[in-house]
Amino acid sequence: MSSLEEVPLEERARILAIRLDRAERALAETETVLESRMRELDSANQELSRRESELAERLNIESRQLLAALSTANMATIYGEKGRTFSASIEAAQLLGLEPSSEPTPDLLIKAIHPLDKERMIRLATEFFTKMAPAKDHVFEHRIKRYDTGATHWLSWVIRRESVQKDQPAATYGTVTDITLSRANERGIKALQLRAERRVKELDRLSGQLTSEKEKTAKALAIRTKFLTEMAHEIRTPLGTLTGGLELLSDQVDPKNADFVVVREASDRLVEIASQLIKQDDMPADHSEILATPEVLEPQGLTDSGTALVQAPKVLLAEDTESNRYVIERMLTGFGCEATVVTNGVEAVDTAKKNKFDLILMDVMMPLMDGEQATKMIRTLSGPVSKIPIIGITAHSLQAERESLIAAGMNAVLTKPLRREMLESAIKSAMLAGNAGPANSAKFDHEVFQRVFFDLPAAYRDRMRTAAKKDISDYGAAVLDAAASKEDEVISKAAHSLKSVALNVGAIGIVEQLSLFHENRAKGAAASTKGLRSEIASSLLVFDDLFEALVGSD
Repeated sequence: MSSLEEVPLEERARILAIRLDRAERALAETETVLESRMRELDSANQELSRRESELAERLNIESRQLLAALSTANMATIYGEKGRTFSASIEAAQLLGLEPSSEPTPDLLIKAIHPLDKERMIRLATEFFTKMAPAKDHVFEHRIKRYDTGATHWLSWVIRRESVQKDQPAATYGTVTDITLSRANERGIKALQLRAERRVKELDRLSGQLTSEKEKTAKALAIRTKFLTEMAHEIRTPLGTLTGGLELLSDQVDPKNADFVVVREASDRLVEIASQLIKQDDMPADHSEILATPEVLEPQGLTDSGTALVQAPKVLLAEDTESNRYVIERMLTGFGCEATVVTNGVEAVDTAKKNKFDLILMDVMMPLMDGEQATKMIRTLSGPVSKIPIIGITAHSLQAERESLIAAGMNAVLTKPLRREMLESAIKSAMLAGNAGPANSAKFDHEVFQRVFFDLPAAYRDRMRTAAKKDISDYGAAVLDAAASKEDEVISKAAHSLKSVALNVGAIGIVEQLSLFHENRAKGAAASTKGLRSEIASSLLVFDDLFEALVGSD
């Protein structure tokens, strides 16, 4: 069929009924969708209204916060259009010192400008509108005199002029802030910085002067030290011969002989005068022994209380002055030593390499190679020779030289003129250490050490020092010999005596080593005396320096 007209009437009615039904259903669906869309649109409108309310409230809050911030920061806003008077926010009244209810007009603002800045600000205002670029922030600062107090304050302006738009007026707006406090702070900081910079420059200048003066002082001290060294050598070397000769003669002449007493007193007086001439603020510990006149000891070997440290010790003596060599060699022979004599540092090093010695006595000032250089050479050698105890002999008493000699490897340093008991004590102390090289630092309770001497009259302190050193040496040797023979009763008796004297002078290192030694013996372990031997030797070697540092000599 080509058209609906050709369809029978009944069929045509049926088809139209079907089409009408479809159209009605489509209309119903469309109305349903439209209703749903309307509800969604209504809900969206309500949400938009709610958000607009929230936004308005937030803007209101932020506006109040901004106004509060402007007030707190002493800041105000301005606004103006061409042909209209500039207006300012209420905060401007506060900046000018007006009553809160007053309106901050441009006239009041201009009138408040400080006379010193008024002409400049009028000129800048003209340039702002005629020459300065639009659409750009411009900053101006000037002073005002507040209406309420008459005080001078500083204001800072940040102003922008918009570009001219067709059919629209050009607006000008900005902020003004009271910067009086911040300017004062900046000036204070800058002043502090300038003062600091000047101070640094002054310190640099003073530091340079100090460095220059230190260099001058160092040169002067070097010259002075050299002079003292040479003078001490020239004076004390012959004095050493004289004093040593008298020591030797004391074995053959009655010490109470009037002639001998006169000569001895004259010798002691010369020694005292020489020491005073060369005296330094930093005297060494053995200086008091130089000035003292201790009792002359009877000739004896290196044995006390039946205890011998070494049988006939072999000693290498390095001394360039013939008279001193003779005197010291005679003293060594009197101690029971076998002495080999050389005249300079080079010979001392060569002889020490080729022979076995128990001890080296090294003069400091010698030709070819001095005693300090020779000591350093010996300490760098390989084998037992590098650990031979070395005792230095110097002509003066500068502490700096003593420290340098000890650092070079010497075990002890004696000062000319040598006393027999001084030399004997140093040899015994060094020999007690054995071939252990320079002794380690001994342990002392400084408070106990000081108290034992300060409890005595000043005149008896040197005697106490000599007696304490002798007791440590004698009882130490007795303990070591008894330990070698393993005689328990003898060990206990000698150890008790050594411990008593060690506690008396605060030699806690010796007490600790004795306790360790007894503990090992009680456990049946091998009771080595190496630590005890080293601590005894160390204590004896530092005793004089400790006395000088903590007690001093009167």
